[in-house]
Amino acid sequence: MYVAIDLTGDMISYAYYEGGTVQSDVLRNTIGFRTRDLLRVEGAMNGMIRMVKDMIELTIGATISEAICTVPVYFTFPERERIRKAGEECGLTIRHMVKGSFGSAMQLFQSMELGTKTAVLCGVHSDYTELLIFNVDGDVFDAKGSASFQYEKNPQEPEKLKAMLQSELKALYGELGMSGAAACDAVYVTYDEHTDSLRGFFLETLITMFGKEPVIFENDPARGAFYHLMKLESINNDSIRKCFAVDCCIEGISIGSGVGGDLKEVFLRNTPLPAQKTVDLTTSYDNVVCFYAGNYRNREYDETIGTCRIPDQYRTQTVHFKITLNEDGLVEYVVLDAKKQIIYPRRKLS
Repeated sequence: MYVAIDLTGDMISYAYYEGGTVQSDVLRNTIGFRTRDLLRVEGAMNGMIRMVKDMIELTIGATISEAICTVPVYFTFPERERIRKAGEECGLTIRHMVKGSFGSAMQLFQSMELGTKTAVLCGVHSDYTELLIFNVDGDVFDAKGSASFQYEKNPQEPEKLKAMLQSELKALYGELGMSGAAACDAVYVTYDEHTDSLRGFFLETLITMFGKEPVIFENDPARGAFYHLMKLESINNDSIRKCFAVDCCIEGISIGSGVGGDLKEVFLRNTPLPAQKTVDLTTSYDNVVCFYAGNYRNREYDETIGTCRIPDQYRTQTVHFKITLNEDGLVEYVVLDAKKQIIYPRRKLS
């Protein structure tokens, strides 16, 4: 049995398919931690996944073996992979991983007013906010771009927060070649359960920026993630409109060889997923190639998310990296020599 599990907040929500409809609920008063905190402690994520799996099975009276998970938009690729591996060790195959904002938007799509063409979704959490711009054309849902920014939990500096929100939205519109507020038909806002002090501020700021009263709707990323799953896995449900959903890469991906060697951009921020690109790179004397995630395109600021050591016989030669960014934002690659012979077959980033 499939289940969708939301790992974006302080409490765990889940959704599943029963009786022809998607049901959802929250494991209230049982989870008092954030997902990222668990990733810092060896074995803690495994224990949490196992506990959640057991509790859901007890509640719905059925065994679950496969899941789709929503995670915070700012999660790095290694963090997503650690969650996937924790699920496998607990007997739970995590088939897809979706950003929280995208799960919320998929749920919103089910009840959106006809006539909406371009909309902004602002997902407010206690220590970060995520933004998603999407287009709607009939029964087609198309996520155009997304961004996020983090801050101290329940910040006390509203002007600083306002500047961050305005800056991210302006940058996101610029990347998409859009004209800002005039190009937006509707603004939607979701909140998690620990953002009471931020609600009034965000509503006021969004009204000022867009000249529209934001629509507030139930924040249930797990339910939205299950709608997304039904499209990916072709699960039949007549109540779900036909829609095509494209997730987007939050962070840019670069690849570089050695200190001071080649550094080339592979995927731009907000590249629609899945994506594939071939990059030619001249190796350095240490034969180590690094993958970076971030939007600075600078080794000093972007995060190293993996390395690949090239065999010595290819030192200082040009090699070809065929790089794939899959639906979950995870990187795989194939390495070819100058004659396009395979050096390494498909590998996951490590």
